[in-house]
Amino acid sequence: MKQDKRKKANHKFTRYFRSSDKNDYEITRSGLGERLMLYGLIAIFLFITFAPIVWIFSTSLKQNQEAMSFPPRLIPEDPTLENFVFVLTDPTLVQSLSNSFIVSIGSTLLSVTVSALGGYAFARFEFRGKNLIISIILGLFMIPVVINIVPLYIMLADLGLLNSLFALMLTFQILIIPLNILLLKSYFETIPKDLEESALLDGCSRLGVLRRITMPLSMPGFAIAAVLSFRFAWNEFILAVVLANHPDSTVFQVALYQFISLYRIDWGYLSAGITIAIIPVLVLMLSFQKNMVRGLTLGAIRG
Repeated sequence: MKQDKRKKANHKFTRYFRSSDKNDYEITRSGLGERLMLYGLIAIFLFITFAPIVWIFSTSLKQNQEAMSFPPRLIPEDPTLENFVFVLTDPTLVQSLSNSFIVSIGSTLLSVTVSALGGYAFARFEFRGKNLIISIILGLFMIPVVINIVPLYIMLADLGLLNSLFALMLTFQILIIPLNILLLKSYFETIPKDLEESALLDGCSRLGVLRRITMPLSMPGFAIAAVLSFRFAWNEFILAVVLANHPDSTVFQVALYQFISLYRIDWGYLSAGITIAIIPVLVLMLSFQKNMVRGLTLGAIRG
């Protein structure tokens, strides 16, 4: 009897471990399938993202005849830097590149300054209609740029600001300020109010608190706002081509359009120009990468 009981107990024990191992195997197999699917999606995303960049860079090293040949080749037969030399020595393109830097840097400084004041006010003060104003700002960000072109053109023409870099700096704020206000507001809310209240008790003004305490602690958020502002201003084409199409005020993205005609596209020059246009944004994002990751992480957490 005792032996029968021991056999039954051992059988149950063995069956329990077999079922447990089977469940663990199924869980491991399902987890492996999820990882493979995730890695596959990441690989597809990376291919879609980087394949055009690699192709543009490859085309920029080709002569124009080779760039238009069929079937196309990824690796140039006779790599050349003539396209880059032409783009960087042409007076019109060099002037437009300088204009792009002026407009982008000016738009970034203006946007970050205004957004910091607006975001701080929404984060620290309570007033009537606060939520309504935030909703209006968010709604302005959702309005397509094309809708604003005609009213902006008429307003700038009446003010005599058409075909000026200052006009582009002002109009680009439509794209930049709403997003940066909401972004900096969320970041300011993560900073404890006790730090600011202590400084106010010591006699510091509200602007002094913002400049000496809040802003230094919010540098990751300002890094995100600056990178987004520069990228929006640098890449904008529609507003720039309509509001500033004079040769003295043309930006780089608009100047590159001269390589596209009705019957011909100079792919070598155009690709070289696009490659040059990618570099400033890429360098800026790599330079502030750590601050951007930290800002996005902390800015998404409240309390």
